[in-house]
Amino acid sequence: MKRYRSYKEHLIEKLKDAEYASAYLNACLEESFETKNMGIFQLAVRDVVEAHGGMGEISSKMEVSRESFYRSLSQKGKARFSTLISAIKACGLELEFHPAHS
Repeated sequence: MKRYRSYKEHLIEKLKDAEYASAYLNACLEESFETKNMGIFQLAVRDVVEAHGGMGEISSKMEVSRESFYRSLSQKGKARFSTLISAIKACGLELEFHPAHS
């Protein structure tokens, strides 16, 4: 019998690709602004962190405690923008701004 992967497993596998992860973060950031819910972007960063080594490895690269990093990226957590950017960079990605198209 064929074993089916969950959506989350499939997403984490896809997010290992830097291009896919970048597009995912951009889409979630845009949705966060549209809905005024930054939690969407925060959870997207968490997904990317899971795909790029997990909380332990990324928190180590960031030189922060795994426990506080885990709490800040939890659904009830309130991560600072600087924490999110540091996590993105530790995953080998960059945040970039471009002129808006009219």
